[in-house]
Amino acid sequence: MALCSVEQVKQLALTSITTCIADSDKCGKPVTLEHSFVGSALYVKWVCDSGHVSNTWCSQPILNRRLHSGDFRLAMAIVTSGNNFGKIEMLGKHLNLKMLSRTSFFQIQGHYIVPTIDDFWKDHQTRVLDSIRNKEIVVLGDGRNDSPGYCAQYCTYTLMDSETKKILTIKTVDKRETDGKSPRMETEGFRRAMSDLLQKGINVKEVVTDAHTGIGAVMKGTYPALSHSHDIWHAAKNLSKKLTKLGSLRKHAALQKWTKDIVNHFWFTCRTATDHRQFVELLRGVLHHITGDHEWALGCCQHGELSDSDRNKPWLDAREDSDTIKELANILLHPRLLSKVKHYLNFRSTADLEVFHQHILMYCAKRYAYTPPVYRIRNVLAALDHNFHLGRSVKTKPDGQIQYHRCFNKKSGRWTVFPVKEEKDYSYLKDLTLQALLKRMQDRRGMKRSRDLEDADPRRIARTIMGQAPPPTAQLAAEQVSRFSGTPAFSSN
Repeated sequence: MALCSVEQVKQLALTSITTCIADSDKCGKPVTLEHSFVGSALYVKWVCDSGHVSNTWCSQPILNRRLHSGDFRLAMAIVTSGNNFGKIEMLGKHLNLKMLSRTSFFQIQGHYIVPTIDDFWKDHQTRVLDSIRNKEIVVLGDGRNDSPGYCAQYCTYTLMDSETKKILTIKTVDKRETDGKSPRMETEGFRRAMSDLLQKGINVKEVVTDAHTGIGAVMKGTYPALSHSHDIWHAAKNLSKKLTKLGSLRKHAALQKWTKDIVNHFWFTCRTATDHRQFVELLRGVLHHITGDHEWALGCCQHGELSDSDRNKPWLDAREDSDTIKELANILLHPRLLSKVKHYLNFRSTADLEVFHQHILMYCAKRYAYTPPVYRIRNVLAALDHNFHLGRSVKTKPDGQIQYHRCFNKKSGRWTVFPVKEEKDYSYLKDLTLQALLKRMQDRRGMKRSRDLEDADPRRIARTIMGQAPPPTAQLAAEQVSRFSGTPAFSSN
């Protein structure tokens, strides 16, 4: 593929035929070039003054039923690169680059790209599941909404293998499938994802999720034999919020300097404790430590002897700060927190899954609306990208040292570094594109036909997420009144 100027192509074309070679009249007159575009394809004709056409040439191979291969590949590249047609169309306008039409793009996407990606994912998922079929596995689960809170239309629920970090299954749920209630989508997505794995014979021994109450109820009611762990990072984050809120009060301001240390102690407790009793004893120890009391009747701190240089904050006074210590104890030893101890003892984290959900944004931006099938396959593309590029090597400098990239976190105000990995090769896209082309070549009806909704398409439930048909556009325009003039906002006068 190359980007060429039309005039340069025409100059090259004139070197091949200069005079009319029409067989009927042996014309021999000089020829001129006429050009036109069909989609992204350039057509050139050699024409003389008498109207004879000596030759025609197209810049692209033509598939069956005259679909230009460049249009097909461009549509495929837009989807697999995570772009959207509107942006690429604008790029073409700014560059005066001819593009396929919007109608053609959506026809190619609906008839060939969507089903090909679905089939490709099913084959890939089968190979991934076959590689772990004889193992007991720990799965990490988490949901991601396409927009915040009650506005969400879609939820993506993903299950990842804790050991290999491969995506095992990914399910999307539409708001219409949960009676228009967005908060129920994550629970429904979890049900579908777990059912998919277990029906395919995967031996799951433990499930790691956040502390979602609906998922907790499903685990207790449907999968009581499976161990259920909570993500430690979410638990620590919730604890930090409570401590920060307590420390924001003037009478408990002394706690502010200790918040980070208390949260770190919570992490240490989750990593160290092996049962409920030990967990409570270790967690309670911080109440003594912050007052400078490192040995007490039922235990002691596990750190070594502290020197003055190790201290960068004052100890709390057990008498002056007794109310603060009491409030802190109410948070750390609250029955609700202690009832979840069993979920923390395995010390699990879904951090890798959180990173993957951020990666979905590359393929499925939250600022654009997608139909249910397109939203699904864009999430699947993110899963394929993740699975095929696991285990990439780390880049090194000429002297052999690891190459790092630094990043500043505005929220924490700290610099962090991470190793730079080798570039992705996207080798699987060649097979994916070939399968889509084959689907087109085997198509006997062509793409200019109506597309039937899938059996599970949420649009079968309701045309829109409102659950009812929208009013006519003309009515909406007539009812829209400008706040500034008091007249209809879209008046033709």
